[in-house]
Amino acid sequence: MKKALTILVSLALVVSLTACMPKQTTNGEDNTGSLIGISMPTSTDERWNVEGELMRKQFIEAGYEVDLQYADDQVSDQVSQIENMITKEAKFLIICPIDSESLSETLSKAKRQGIKILAYDRLLMKTNDVDYFVGFDNESIGNLMGQSLMTGIGADTKEGPLYIELFAGALDDSNTRYYFNGAMKMIKPYIDSGKVIVKSGQTSLNEVATPGWGSLAAQNRMQNLLSAHYTTDTLAGALSPYDGMSLGIIDALKAVGYGSADRPMPAVTGENCELPSLISIWNDEQYSSIFLDLELLSRRAVQVVKALLSGDETLAVTTTYYNEVKDVDCYLADAFELTKETIPKYFFERKTLTEEELKLK
Repeated sequence: MKKALTILVSLALVVSLTACMPKQTTNGEDNTGSLIGISMPTSTDERWNVEGELMRKQFIEAGYEVDLQYADDQVSDQVSQIENMITKEAKFLIICPIDSESLSETLSKAKRQGIKILAYDRLLMKTNDVDYFVGFDNESIGNLMGQSLMTGIGADTKEGPLYIELFAGALDDSNTRYYFNGAMKMIKPYIDSGKVIVKSGQTSLNEVATPGWGSLAAQNRMQNLLSAHYTTDTLAGALSPYDGMSLGIIDALKAVGYGSADRPMPAVTGENCELPSLISIWNDEQYSSIFLDLELLSRRAVQVVKALLSGDETLAVTTTYYNEVKDVDCYLADAFELTKETIPKYFFERKTLTEEELKLK
């Protein structure tokens, strides 16, 4: 049921791609039937299952063979799986890296064999051996998270000081710094004015990063923060960049009495609009999440691969990202904030979720 609903959520706001589809040329080589390797970081996060399957089906329908692998967050497994794709003579690799720097030698081997490489959702860092990046505009996502947190705590309407704590993703994920920097652009002016205070003093990325984006790691850190800094003061909100972490943070808050009539739940942000978090938002626990249109992103990745294999040079480039070695051509998709107020508009009215499905069980 969770997978089915997650797929429906990802399809709920599909954006038409007709206008931005690359024009297909007839001058390039016909690579239909070639092997496409798709390397995803893990199968334990439902998001990657959805996107991997969406791409696999689209490539098969277009006449390609597909080798789809999940590395279960083990760098050595991802290296081994990609090496096997190279041995199978894949024509194209789509890689969402666990730790991109650990793939350098493998990527170099692939390029020596003429294999094209697309970084998916997470940019491949410190390498020349990447042709294209398809992902979301991660700094803008961070902006949305930061602004959502400030709105949720009432930074513009309530008297200060308002106490918050900051959480970020894994340091080995290239998205983490974009999310965090984008969020801090929205939050820092309030900190500088004294209206908002990070009571723990932990404001650097290294201090607030969460290994593996783990729910339990976030929960444990929040428990420690509460016991060390909030025995008398009240927490107003927490910046969280991922729904799984958000639910861990909320569990820690509930354990010390937050979420009651006398002690309202702090505003906790998130990202991915996973079903457990949609339920949490609807029931006044999690404050917000960021909607990522997985259908849009997977379609665009497939289009880019097909265009590059055909020799098409007319791809629409949104911008470039510097991976500390080269500027990588990018297609960046937009995302948007989702709160309890907007769930009816985007899900109930479109009949992709019902209010009954979002009730606490």
